[in-house]
Amino acid sequence: MRGALLARRFSARKFSFPSQHAGASISARLAITRPGCAGLARFNSIQAERTGPDGPRAEEGLLARQPRWPGGWHDMVQYHLFFEDFFVQARVFRTPSLEEHSLWIFDHSEGKVVELVNSSEPLVQGAGEWLDVTGPKLSIQDGPGGGSIKLSGEGGQIELEAKFQNQHVFSWLPAGITAQDEPVIHRPDMDVILTYKGITRKGRGYSKRYFGHYGPQWGYRFIQSSWLGGEKFLWTADATFRLGSGEAKYNYFKLLDGKTGELVQADSKDTYQQDCSGYADIDGEKYEATVTPLGEWMHDYKSKCGETNSRMQLRYCKIRLTSSKGKLLEGYALNERCFGVLG
Repeated sequence: MRGALLARRFSARKFSFPSQHAGASISARLAITRPGCAGLARFNSIQAERTGPDGPRAEEGLLARQPRWPGGWHDMVQYHLFFEDFFVQARVFRTPSLEEHSLWIFDHSEGKVVELVNSSEPLVQGAGEWLDVTGPKLSIQDGPGGGSIKLSGEGGQIELEAKFQNQHVFSWLPAGITAQDEPVIHRPDMDVILTYKGITRKGRGYSKRYFGHYGPQWGYRFIQSSWLGGEKFLWTADATFRLGSGEAKYNYFKLLDGKTGELVQADSKDTYQQDCSGYADIDGEKYEATVTPLGEWMHDYKSKCGETNSRMQLRYCKIRLTSSKGKLLEGYALNERCFGVLG
């Protein structure tokens, strides 16, 4: 496509448009090709009949850009960059009472997490129409089609630089979010080039951006892999927002084939997580994603007066994805868990 989306068959959980493959049944799958804007618009109009994560919308990857920072009451943007022997995680986290940003790495040759920056100094948004934030060490530019992450050393020289390009882009309104301008944006299969300590690596990456009213009480589990069997990309979550006060349950399971564009997804009611595993049932085929931690980054997002107090645990892991039909995929993943309050 990689940025336009065409569905082929639709009835409840099946999608179809007339094409050279007319008649092919793709249950719980979205077929992604290069049909152009007409096919994309038609698919999105059909998807509007579904809601939340069960009705993802596709965007043109070369045009998609991240909104300016900050976007809402709570805002978070995150990047997971996977390479054969290396991993980079960067994120910016904001609530009304705090803003923090961090970047850490996992080098397979060292076998441990190394934090390169963790700062509570707010980033400054540039004058452009998209995400372009700068701090003393970290800067992120995320405009039409992609962008870059740069980390400067003590002398101002570039210590780490990652350049990324969008491929598939999906968005939907999370559970309980009704504002049409507050979708969550997922990019599961970005192309990435990383330069660090004189070594250049090519890999794949994931990014998520969301903003809106997700608190005060919240909690979630999330497993994501952009290094799974070559061209497979997984992201799955089990979350609850605004516990006891406008409570919203929010689960999803997505598996993208980056080469063919096929997106396999479970209905939100048919997927959940427990500790180190995520489960899904898709038309009777049962999937299980199991992670084995290799390294951990743990951080408390805690404001001075306690309005925000959320503990986030990020674990870089090995992952095995199996299905009841005997399929097996292996690779690396990020396992993210966060519980607490926002304010």
